[in-house]
Amino acid sequence: MADAATATKPETPAAPTVKPRFTAKLRYARISARKMRYVVDLIRGKDYNSAIAILRSCSKRGAMFCKKLLESAFGNATDIINTKDLEVDVNKLHLVEARVDPGPIIKRWRASSQRRPTMIKKRLCHVIITLEERDVKESRTERAKRQKQDRQRQAAAQKAAAKKDQAPAAAEAKAKDAKPKEEKK
Repeated sequence: MADAATATKPETPAAPTVKPRFTAKLRYARISARKMRYVVDLIRGKDYNSAIAILRSCSKRGAMFCKKLLESAFGNATDIINTKDLEVDVNKLHLVEARVDPGPIIKRWRASSQRRPTMIKKRLCHVIITLEERDVKESRTERAKRQKQDRQRQAAAQKAAAKKDQAPAAAEAKAKDAKPKEEKK
């Protein structure tokens, strides 16, 4: 009995497969982190195609930096997928991380009133974008449309089933009504 107990060891579940992440970094961008965050907040969590569309139409100066960085991350992803023969669908790549960190500050002096110097701070930032394969999430409006269509299909199916049930019953009723009339004649 001891041999049987040791022979059947519970199998450990296989480790879940880790999805690869593809990163691109922009360091020392000549724009302040505060201004860059406005642009990065627009695209955080979006899929690659919609993020590029948003950045193309954005009029902020930081959009140019983010667009180039996002395209670089996509290029990194396609290169790694091709070299390592990974099973990743590039149409499902999403921004899972988009971070803006402050960089060093370049300090310059400018003349001010009464011969005093005033410091000018030229701020820099670092931007990190990470892509990962995820299933496309449907928006609330798309989900509402789909649910409405499902409800309409169910209602149509119920009506068709009710008509089917009523059709034989109506035929039987007509047959019953027709037989007594014939007998009376």
